[in-house]
Amino acid sequence: MMKLNNDFLIHDTGNGEMLIPVGEETKRFHGVIKLNATGSEIVHLLENEDLSLDALINHFYEAYPDDDKEMIKESVTAFINKLKEVNAITL
Repeated sequence: MMKLNNDFLIHDTGNGEMLIPVGEETKRFHGVIKLNATGSEIVHLLENEDLSLDALINHFYEAYPDDDKEMIKESVTAFINKLKEVNAITL
């Protein structure tokens, strides 16, 4: 199970959203993550509840039933790995 780290904020710029480190995380990660629509949806889901990788993937399978399932799985997994890399999610 994973959830968005409380030391990361979702900021709406008016032209999209970014994930910004605050507090202790600014010592480890010096930047922001610009979010596309899928990334934004993922971080909002993780902001509100603990979810597994499989639950996130299944969410997108249900939301986009006509899309390539392998592409969904690869995209969601790659983004989650990026979030783990910068400590933006807690396990």
